[in-house]
Amino acid sequence: MESKSKKLKRNQERKEERYDLDKLSYLPDSILTHILSFLDTKSAIRTSVLSKRYRLLWTLSPCLDFKLSEFYTRSLDSYDGYVFSQVKNSSVASFESYVNHVLRRREHSNLTMFRLSLYKDVGLEFIENCVNYAAQHKVQHLRIRGFVKRKPLTLPKLLLTSSSLITLHLHNATSYCIELPKSVALPNLKVLRLKNFQFSDKNFNGQVFSGCPSLETLVLSKCCIKPGNSLKILDVNCLNLKNLEIKYWRSPWKCYDEHMINVNAPRLASFKFQGHLARVNFKEALPCLDEACIDLCYPTSCFGVDASERKLRTSERFLSMLRHICNVKFLSLSLKTIEILSVLPDLQVCALTIFENLRFLKFTTEDKYREKTMRIETVMRLLEKVGTDVLVLDGSKEQKQKLLPESANCKPKHKDAMHIAIPANVIHFFLESSPAAEFLSVEMPKASSDQD
Repeated sequence: MESKSKKLKRNQERKEERYDLDKLSYLPDSILTHILSFLDTKSAIRTSVLSKRYRLLWTLSPCLDFKLSEFYTRSLDSYDGYVFSQVKNSSVASFESYVNHVLRRREHSNLTMFRLSLYKDVGLEFIENCVNYAAQHKVQHLRIRGFVKRKPLTLPKLLLTSSSLITLHLHNATSYCIELPKSVALPNLKVLRLKNFQFSDKNFNGQVFSGCPSLETLVLSKCCIKPGNSLKILDVNCLNLKNLEIKYWRSPWKCYDEHMINVNAPRLASFKFQGHLARVNFKEALPCLDEACIDLCYPTSCFGVDASERKLRTSERFLSMLRHICNVKFLSLSLKTIEILSVLPDLQVCALTIFENLRFLKFTTEDKYREKTMRIETVMRLLEKVGTDVLVLDGSKEQKQKLLPESANCKPKHKDAMHIAIPANVIHFFLESSPAAEFLSVEMPKASSDQD
């Protein structure tokens, strides 16, 4: 008969084995909920079936992530009082019911992150309840992609005066889903991203930016000033702003001269611009500017205007923008931007701008295959050998830099490589304007599949 001491020893060994198999369950709630915060809400809820230990653990998660698109493509979890079970749902009403269930069952602790992403029309009351819930639970990072057709969402005062909010992303799925607040008081907001908003005298007086004294990053994507409105200047007064990004500004070409983005950001360190050129005016000389990335395109389908004329006017206006960012240390230009700049006649004669601090110049492409970096001295030697208006670089993986005279039709040695042609007048313009420049980096595009 087995002795009592042996039984105790065997039981202890079994306990140790179980502990080794499931060490996660022995961690404190604070660590487990932190792990769950890296999962989307649906996946976090599904952990409730793992064991009794996990049954209600998801209710402590500080992050909530609701995406209507996932709801339509996958099965939904329905709460029955103990666990969430799989059921088929395909309506907005079911999605709203699901989200409301989660919000009711969740422990009422503060939120780190709340995201609501909608791609179909939902009830205004539903989205208002979600935003109110986030504000009441002192959310730090809020992302809303609104889709409301009948009446736009008005953000609650509790949110617009929150001291806990650090990041705010507002995205209009269609126009006027979210009403832009005219003024805010967000003392700790550091990141503001606005997408698909139209500024007018009814919703903008400058306070939406000046009311965020700690703002460091501002992204305006697919925004514009309403045409035909009394508002002509968008004032961006952010004394602590470090990063400004303007993507696909949507003001019509005819409004270029009358519409302006007026930026007062003396501590700006990074400026990125992408899309059709907009009139951006910097009040200060930007002494802290480290990086500027420009990816331009120009209108080609506007009725009654010659495309080549538009291209020329874009290049002239872009030259004016360059004068505003002349203190930059790292300048990145897309190949499209270089093409636009190259059409300026006597570009070097226009070189009144001196980039005194520019150290690194980079030319980028959409489909990058590899990158070549050359010292400025090497570039200057190559330019001396150029007998044409174009500098063509070999796109192969060979370390040695090669100049291919008149080589636009030469085949690269590697099938994935592609030669790149850079207008010599653009390179001359920057080299003559940048006495301290050290390196030029060029991204080589990948060869198209139909290349012979």
